[in-house]
Amino acid sequence: MPTLPKLVVNANLYTALFPVTAHGVVMHNFCVPASKQRIQAWLDQLFAEPTGGEVRYEALGDRLFFAIAEIAELRAVGPEGGKGYTSEIDTALWILARKVGGKPTDLRFIPSWLFVDSGEALASGREVWGFPKQIGRFDFSPQTSEPGAARDFTVSTQVVETFGHDAKAQLAPIFEARPRQKSERKHGILGSLEAFAEHMAQRVVGELANIAAHVNTVLAGGNVTMAFLKQFPHAPDPHLACYQGVVESEASVLKMRRSGITQDHYDVRITSYDSHPFAEALGVESGWQDAGEASWVEFDFEQKLGQQIWVAPT
Repeated sequence: MPTLPKLVVNANLYTALFPVTAHGVVMHNFCVPASKQRIQAWLDQLFAEPTGGEVRYEALGDRLFFAIAEIAELRAVGPEGGKGYTSEIDTALWILARKVGGKPTDLRFIPSWLFVDSGEALASGREVWGFPKQIGRFDFSPQTSEPGAARDFTVSTQVVETFGHDAKAQLAPIFEARPRQKSERKHGILGSLEAFAEHMAQRVVGELANIAAHVNTVLAGGNVTMAFLKQFPHAPDPHLACYQGVVESEASVLKMRRSGITQDHYDVRITSYDSHPFAEALGVESGWQDAGEASWVEFDFEQKLGQQIWVAPT
């Protein structure tokens, strides 16, 4: 590996260069039907094609996880953490996949689309790890002392509905979730990380039933590995990449506070546009659909720095 030059950092080039810890995280997860064939095509375009098949991930089933994470405190690990902290909201459509050629438990969570509420989170996520972050606008019902209580979630971003010379990008909703009906369950508290993992594993049904135990094992261990295609356009020809690599990064639970199932069933709507073709790319159904009960978890975690498992020759 060639010797790398030192990164130039000054007051105008601030970014998160360290592992980060997230405290006071409240995450909601909805399970959304999609097309396994289209999910696989998406993964192959991101990983198999650039690497010539050296790195490949296999889509597991026809489900996406629509996750909403509200992070109260995001801090750098080490001395840099003493400089202060920020908050962050991020929402994503996560793909559950398995690393081809690995063990059955080599599961990967891969974000297909991810939206955040700050430029710092966007820049650091893209530049350090390779998170495919975009800026979003979030209109959520306020948090209460009960994470499982009914809330409305709307995520908007700049979209182009139909491509055309005179088409102007406009702010419009892309992800929405709203309570549908009250369930008859008195409460939905899950007593441990293991119980939460078991519930999440049960959401991957049908053809994924044979790997539910592996999902349970990975989640119950408190460590989740993510995978990204990290790349930067070449200045003289932006159709080429001056850097392109596959990065994997582990997120580890530091403290599990509580978890559970929402007290209500939810409807979810994912709206596609020419600029954000969720239906065409992933096979997500249009219109409102019953997503059942969401799972929620309140915890702290550490996002570790990435491991470069493949890099394009230059």
